[in-house]
Amino acid sequence: MEKLPVELFHCILDNLDIEIIAFSVRSVCRLFRLFVNSYDRYVLNLTLISKRNFYLLCQLINPNNVTSLTLANEEQTPNQIDLFISLVRLRQFTRLHSITLLHIDEYQLNFILERINLNLVTSFSFRIKNYDDRHMQRTNNCLTSILSKSSLRKMEFYFRNNRLSKISWPSNCSIQSLVVNRHITMDNILTILQCSPHLHKLILKERLNEIINHVSLKSTAPIYFRQLRSLTIENFSETIDLLESFLLLTPSLIHLKLVGYKLMSNGKQWEQFIQINLPNLVKFEFYFVYWSQDKITSDSLNLFIDSFRTPFWIEHKKWFITCICDIERSRVIYLYSIPICITCFKYDVELYIHKK
Repeated sequence: MEKLPVELFHCILDNLDIEIIAFSVRSVCRLFRLFVNSYDRYVLNLTLISKRNFYLLCQLINPNNVTSLTLANEEQTPNQIDLFISLVRLRQFTRLHSITLLHIDEYQLNFILERINLNLVTSFSFRIKNYDDRHMQRTNNCLTSILSKSSLRKMEFYFRNNRLSKISWPSNCSIQSLVVNRHITMDNILTILQCSPHLHKLILKERLNEIINHVSLKSTAPIYFRQLRSLTIENFSETIDLLESFLLLTPSLIHLKLVGYKLMSNGKQWEQFIQINLPNLVKFEFYFVYWSQDKITSDSLNLFIDSFRTPFWIEHKKWFITCICDIERSRVIYLYSIPICITCFKYDVELYIHKK
């Protein structure tokens, strides 16, 4: 056992959570303790952890050996972030690559970001629970600072839209993946895309509200965001015209995922739009719910489904769909790609089902 290379042992530790490493592996023998003490790639996730283990980890783990930090003020761990701040020296976290701060108070966010070394951070996620306008400028400065880091690649946030519009987004932001968990205006989306030439993946999880007039998207000299390869919009309830106007600006998409309402264009319309405007699209995932103003008949439903059975859908793209509608009791149509792309689905076994 003493001949076991420390590098190999550390590779094994990469696949274990921090509680197993600190409380089980470390106590096996003197050699294991030495190996654990020299390990410098700790993923410190303090969510869903007992208070006893929380205190012990804060004492045992050298902050300089932590590369990933996750903190949360949740129901199971109330006031965890304040407690963490009181137990550790934030300035000793010098090698963090990933930071996740959930349900954090605004003053706590600023306190942490102003003390932790951010120069190596590649992934940053945050969700502010309690805002305080007295800290607005301080927050803007902190977020602008981290957005300006050349190491930053991934970002996810739950942030008020009116606050987001006040952030000075750097002109050459290095992020490649962005997840937005709160309402955001089209103005802010366009600003982010214009300032992020390396942004390949964009996920919008909430409704696009307060959207600018889509006519402005069709200006005489539109700006195309060819860097974007993957786009997900998970709660879209605007018109299909507005969606198409936005998609016209992203001609290089390889992956498109849409979850929403009022988007019930037939297969032929989608086919024509994709062939002309999204020629590189390889993966198209969608889940649409549509309320028809007219009574749905078996013939009209079959005609609609047939529009997704053309050679373009079946042979060329190999995109297959399911359409569900109870034509006797409802005017609601569910249309989604296979495999289904949402995690929560209300299914009625009596619904009228067509698959192809």
